[in-house]
Amino acid sequence: TGSVVSVPPIPGLRNSQAWTSDDILDLDFVPESVIVLGGGIVAAELTQYLGRMGSNITLIQRSPHILRHHSSEAAQVIEKALRDDGIEVITGTHLDQVEFDGSEYTVRFSETGQPRVRRARHLFNALGRSPNTGRLNLEAAGVELGANGQIAASEFQQTTAPHIYAAGDCTGPDEIVHIAIAQAEIAVRHAFGKPAEPIDYSKQVDVVFTDPQVASIGLSAAELDEQGIEFISASYPFDDHGKSILMEATYGYVKVLADPGYGRILGAEIVGRDAGELIHIFTPVIAMNGTAADMLKAPWYHPTLAEIITYPLEEIAEKVGGV
Repeated sequence: TGSVVSVPPIPGLRNSQAWTSDDILDLDFVPESVIVLGGGIVAAELTQYLGRMGSNITLIQRSPHILRHHSSEAAQVIEKALRDDGIEVITGTHLDQVEFDGSEYTVRFSETGQPRVRRARHLFNALGRSPNTGRLNLEAAGVELGANGQIAASEFQQTTAPHIYAAGDCTGPDEIVHIAIAQAEIAVRHAFGKPAEPIDYSKQVDVVFTDPQVASIGLSAAELDEQGIEFISASYPFDDHGKSILMEATYGYVKVLADPGYGRILGAEIVGRDAGELIHIFTPVIAMNGTAADMLKAPWYHPTLAEIITYPLEEIAEKVGGV
């Protein structure tokens, strides 16, 4: 059943006829000006797309920084990139009201307690998505929802009604195509009595297709802290790497997180050119519980963009006595 665009209880928003991401991708003209409500992945990607197409964009985010499910360091890089593109990015707000007079939208909000107003010809609602379950009468079927409104499912995607399975956006935890496909495969195998391997969400990849891109794998520093797991970290900036300087791709950094005992890779975050491609260097290593020293045994060609990853790896290996 997937998901639908969320419409929070902001006065005037529900009846505003605001654009959704589908509308943005169906446009056959370049809008003069757009106010973007939200600062998640879809908001960040399509804000930059519209801005580079030639629209005058204001992005209004409620949280202290955009991409709130990513690190604040990553968010700061993307915010700077958006502002360098001429986009107005306003964070830490409270949305008060949306008005439409037939030709122009007015958004009233507060920033650090002070009232603010922005106007534009168009409005894009990018305030998230909700499970599309409202018309399913799940209670009658014995299917329970979790606290987040998503369908509660086991590690094999089995709902509280054992003969009913759920996968994808309606059950979460993430609204990502490859995870939905993997969940569906698990559900089908389990339903037909075939061996099924549950997803290890702690080793998943995440990519934001802005420019620069944001990519991560494994556990973040915040998640490691929350779980009480000790770790060490090392990072290296793109603006000090020869190949990225030559490519004029100097936004961002590579960060590696590892356990302090053996240097086992626990997670990684890359913000920069082709981060969505580079992050896959870590996928087999994390899947096989490899270490920084293991990764450094492999040859790394110079000069390449991928070579930047070796610098934080060397620092991690030195910290645990591996080099």
